[in-house]
Amino acid sequence: MNRVRSALAAGALLSSLVAAAPANADPVTYGSNGVFGVGAEAPEGWATASIPAGRYRVDQSPSMYPYLSPPGFWLRCNNFPCAGNFPAHIIGSGEAVRDQPTFVDILPTDVAVSLNNVTLTVAS
Repeated sequence: MNRVRSALAAGALLSSLVAAAPANADPVTYGSNGVFGVGAEAPEGWATASIPAGRYRVDQSPSMYPYLSPPGFWLRCNNFPCAGNFPAHIIGSGEAVRDQPTFVDILPTDVAVSLNNVTLTVAS
């Protein structure tokens, strides 16, 4: 349990450092698998990190040759757990389309986002 708390604390610290990156830094990305709490802080026990509300570009996570990773998708949820086997919690979903830009808008009223083989990059 202490390892989980330490990992969450380290993740929160890292998230705060990433958020403070200078304007000329590489775009902030999230992924490629996991559940992210929407807002400033991830709820303990439900999410591995937090993600701010906003518009994000969705990309299929890269895979090694022969490039056979399963198709990527995301879920927006209004409650925890945020997973495909809790359909009442899902308020939006979408897939990553290889070779075509796709986007997702994460709203401030969303509770969580689940990423499955996708990477989200803050859209400019």
